[in-house]
Amino acid sequence: MATQSDFTVTTAPKEVIMTRTFDAPLELVFDAFTLKEHIEKWFGPHGFETTAESDPRPGGAFRIVMHATDALPPEFAGDYPMRGVYKEFVRPERIVWESSLVEHSEEWKAQLKAHCHTKSDDVFSAMATITFEDLGGKTKLTIRSTFASDAIRNGYVETGMNQGWSESLDRLDVLVQRTNR
Repeated sequence: MATQSDFTVTTAPKEVIMTRTFDAPLELVFDAFTLKEHIEKWFGPHGFETTAESDPRPGGAFRIVMHATDALPPEFAGDYPMRGVYKEFVRPERIVWESSLVEHSEEWKAQLKAHCHTKSDDVFSAMATITFEDLGGKTKLTIRSTFASDAIRNGYVETGMNQGWSESLDRLDVLVQRTNR
């Protein structure tokens, strides 16, 4: 059963920093975050189903595709693919990945550029540093996403990045609670 969320979001220059604590052991949360079979159960906001590929190692690649279900309004229809590379992979403490949304639809990309007030394709890439901290049987997860500019960061926030991550981490919480029994 999901616990009450302590999801927090702060910003710093070019960054969005999200934290959440899970009532589950460090290794369990880390594996749920990184292994394909688990990613497919939690990644994506409510109303999406996910397929994933993940090669969790330094230099390994991942690809995650969120598929809108019929439960969502028509404006969300379609697939939302993200691909990336694990720049650092230190089990069970830290991941650094570079991700790209360049495979998203042209319509979505145009909307993102408008929100970010840019015409540059830099808008489709980001770095993320994800840390997992042992709190004595609980795990604190911190996701620090870094963008090319503050305008791009703000554009992602305007398009619902924080809400999407919050809902994804709710789903991750359900998964780790179910697995931790």
